[in-house]
Amino acid sequence: MLSALALSTLLAEGCNTKAGSTTTKEADTVSADTLPGDFSAFFDRFHEDSIYQVEHIMFPLEGLPASTGDGDTLTSNRYFWQKADWKIHRHINDPGQNFENWFEVMDARVIEHWIQMKGTNLYMRRRFAKLDDGWYLIYYQGLRPVNRE
Repeated sequence: MLSALALSTLLAEGCNTKAGSTTTKEADTVSADTLPGDFSAFFDRFHEDSIYQVEHIMFPLEGLPASTGDGDTLTSNRYFWQKADWKIHRHINDPGQNFENWFEVMDARVIEHWIQMKGTNLYMRRRFAKLDDGWYLIYYQGLRPVNRE
């Protein structure tokens, strides 16, 4: 629960982006400056303009809530974030450098943004897709254990 609060605080405040530049079997992990130009502009505006952010989320938004750490078993059920309950995401502010974040380009129209609490298997994941009228958040998983093998 404490780690979920820490990540929420990071997303609710300023920016300090650190991205990797390695390749995996499923997708390319790229640095923020190698993302498509229209995605980079979208990503900045998404975090700076709360109205724009809500307009660019496909509600009800599929995903998973942050883990409560109490034997949370929600992984087999579908979960949807509701517009009325949405907490605005801001750029990451991590002065203690406790988190790493990176992008994975799944294909020309889908990009995932991952944030990992260093030294743990706790990850937050957001998936963005380019639709006919621009980029949208289409999936959000709050900070929870993930096996990335």
